[in-house]
Amino acid sequence: MKMRSNFKDDLSIILKGYIIGSSMSVPGVSGGTMAILLGIYDRLISSISNFLKDIKGNILFLLKVCIGAGAGICSLSFLIKWLLEHFPLPISMFFLGAVVGGIPALYKKTKESPLRISSGLYFLLGLITVISIGFIPEGSISISAGTGVTHYLMILLTGIVIALALVLPGISTSHMLLVLGMYDTMLTAITEFDIVFIGILGIATLIGVFLITKPIEWTLNRFPHQTYCMIIGFVIGSTSEIFRDKILPAIPASAHALWWIGSGLMSIAAFILGFMAITSLAKYQND
Repeated sequence: MKMRSNFKDDLSIILKGYIIGSSMSVPGVSGGTMAILLGIYDRLISSISNFLKDIKGNILFLLKVCIGAGAGICSLSFLIKWLLEHFPLPISMFFLGAVVGGIPALYKKTKESPLRISSGLYFLLGLITVISIGFIPEGSISISAGTGVTHYLMILLTGIVIALALVLPGISTSHMLLVLGMYDTMLTAITEFDIVFIGILGIATLIGVFLITKPIEWTLNRFPHQTYCMIIGFVIGSTSEIFRDKILPAIPASAHALWWIGSGLMSIAAFILGFMAITSLAKYQND
C-alpha cells in the first residue's frame, strides 16, 4: 500500500514537472506561475533553498521535477507551438483558463490572516510589476552584443535574469529573453550546439536560482499573507500578456459572424477545460 502511495506521489510530481516544462514556451505563462497553480512551488523553493539539509531527498525530488520538465520541453512544447500557430485563440484561452483556475487555491493561502488595506496594496504592487515588465519593448536591452570577456559577463547576467523569471511567478521567461535581445541568440546556440554558451548560461541560471530562492523562502515563511497577496497580483498580471500578445492578435480585423460563433464556442470550451484542469490538479497538491 505504501509502495503504491509513493508511486502515485512520484507520478504526480513528474506530471506537474511535465506541465511546468511544456508551458514555459507560452508567452505570459511562467514556470513559477504553473508551479504555484499546481501546488508544488513552496516545496520546490524549500528543496533548493535547504538543499544541504537533506541532499538525498532534495536531489530525488528535484530530479523528478526536472525529468518531467525536460520531457515537457522536448515533447509537448513543440505541440503547443504548433497549436498556437494553427489555433491561437482557443489554445490561448485554455492557458488563460488555467491561470485563472489557480487563483482560488492562492486565495485560500491568504486566508490564514484577515484581509486588510495593506493586502490590497501588496496585490496592486504585484499586479503593476508584472504588467509593467510586459510592456518593456523587445530587444530594448542589447545583452547579446559585445565580444570576449564582456560577452560572457553579459551571458552570466542573462542567466541570473532567467533565474528570476523562472523562480518568480507571473514573469514569462520567453518574454524576458526577448527584452534582453537574447532569445534568437539562445535558439541559435542550441541549434548549433554551442556548448560554451549553453554551459555558461546554464551555470549562471543555476547560481541565480540558488541566490534567489533563499530570500523567497524567507518571505514566504515570515510574511505568508503579504507574499501570497503579491503573488496573486503577479498571476493576474500575467494574463495581460496572454491577452495582448496572443488573444487580441488572433482576432481577425474583418471577422464575420460565423467566425465569432465557431471560434467563440471553441474558446469558451477551451477556457473552461483549462480552468477545470488546474482546479482538478490543485486537489493533489504536494506542499
